[in-house]
Amino acid sequence: MRLALLLGSLLLALPLQASDLLLVNGRIWTGDESRPDASAMAVRDGRIVAVGDEAAVRAAVPAGVQPIDLGGRRVVPGINDAHVHLGTAPPSTRLELPFPESTSEQLEAALKAQPVDGEGWITGDIGSAIWTDAGWDQARLDALHPSRPVQLQMFTGHGLLLNTVAQRALGLDPAVEVPGGWYGTKADGTFDGRVYEYAHWRSLAQSPPQPDARELQSIQRYSQATLKWGTTSLQVMPWMPPARFLGLWNDAAVPSRLRLIRFPAPATHDEPVVTDALPKHPADMPRTTVSGTKWIIDGTPVDQAAPLREPYPDTGATGRLNFDQAQIEALLREILARDDHVLLHVGGDVAAITIMDAMEAIAPPAQWHGRRLRFEHGDGLAPDLLARATSFGIVVVQNPSHFAVPDGHPWMSLAREREFSPLSDLVDAGLPLAFGSDGPPNPWLNLMFAIAPATRPDQALTREQALRAYTGGSAYAEFTEHEKGKLAPGYLADFAVLSQDVLDEAAVPLQALPGTTSLLTVIGGEIAWRDPGF
Repeated sequence: MRLALLLGSLLLALPLQASDLLLVNGRIWTGDESRPDASAMAVRDGRIVAVGDEAAVRAAVPAGVQPIDLGGRRVVPGINDAHVHLGTAPPSTRLELPFPESTSEQLEAALKAQPVDGEGWITGDIGSAIWTDAGWDQARLDALHPSRPVQLQMFTGHGLLLNTVAQRALGLDPAVEVPGGWYGTKADGTFDGRVYEYAHWRSLAQSPPQPDARELQSIQRYSQATLKWGTTSLQVMPWMPPARFLGLWNDAAVPSRLRLIRFPAPATHDEPVVTDALPKHPADMPRTTVSGTKWIIDGTPVDQAAPLREPYPDTGATGRLNFDQAQIEALLREILARDDHVLLHVGGDVAAITIMDAMEAIAPPAQWHGRRLRFEHGDGLAPDLLARATSFGIVVVQNPSHFAVPDGHPWMSLAREREFSPLSDLVDAGLPLAFGSDGPPNPWLNLMFAIAPATRPDQALTREQALRAYTGGSAYAEFTEHEKGKLAPGYLADFAVLSQDVLDEAAVPLQALPGTTSLLTVIGGEIAWRDPGF
């Protein structure tokens, strides 16, 4: 079974062609500010050797190379998705609930529709209205389903609401402290069924692993889907030990480039966080790098777990940090001692301030520039914090889909009132900006969200700024800007020929951007995906 699966994946993943390439008659956006546009490009030995007009570029490849006529199509550097989580969840019965918010009545009706005497888990995603409603607790879930495990996850991924059967199945004991996480309580101090932050993710780390075949299929499907959009690099924070994910990735034999980022979940504050001995550049995996350690410092303002300088206006909640300043300092020093890259989830303004205080306690701001410490999301970087973040050389990895909340959602009002979720302000302040999906993986959908951010219309980027964040910005965020993110001589031949010109506002209106596909995706000079019609 596994052999057949692997053989099938190889047929899908092996490059269709590995040779010199000559592309002519195109509209090439190079991402190189010194020469942003070209009509032709030549590739030899996996790297770009010439970019410019056809006459000059032809001389860079042997005379017998058959040119690929682009027919005036747009060519861009390969999309580099800087924030991806991979790993499958156990099979379950999924509740059909409105996204991102359901009413109390809708949730109760969906739960009642599931047989009480049925088998297997019941799961679903809930929004902030249910999450912050004290009326929805473990006792209420128990009354609806006393014998089947029910697990409702906050759609942000930052919390679980469990009935008693699910709590026992996950082996969660609210009396046992979990570093970076906690358990919700009622007024009388008893467990209310809510599991926060690292108490949640540690339960994932301790859960029985899903079968290799299932994880392999998930990796293969994800890679193939993203190749068809022109994504060539994935920076992955997997929901499993990094050594296991690396082995699965190798077995999956997909052509995408991988940066594997460690995502620890220790049992105690003093537990060593790196228990693997993975090399930065694994042998026989030339497109894979293992680097970076990510910690989640707070929750999100959407679920009101992230602490803010001013309480949440609708509930008066204050949130809390997963780690205090002394613990953050310790985490930073541990990563720096290994000469690794620091990535920190930052949702609210308190986390941003506390992290920068911890950084300054370790070294002056100027000494941090070469470290390129990453704020994942960075929603709490209000205008008064941008200059300080710039002084540290902090890189912000934003997720455009997080700007796509419906009108009237409490997060929209909060973001506008506190001037959270910056985009154009980051660019104006000189902060390096990268994009990662952390949600829908279609980069052209995310490009639309960044160009017209519903949450913060005043923070809109131009099409070129958004595309640069998804290419050169993401390369900078992983220290590969010397060979990725541009189409220039000496750079890796990672690029996509698009079905429509995403930079032409007249030809491709905003709402049409998500329909963009790649007709030809090339990685290291090898054709990883080619549309049959091209």
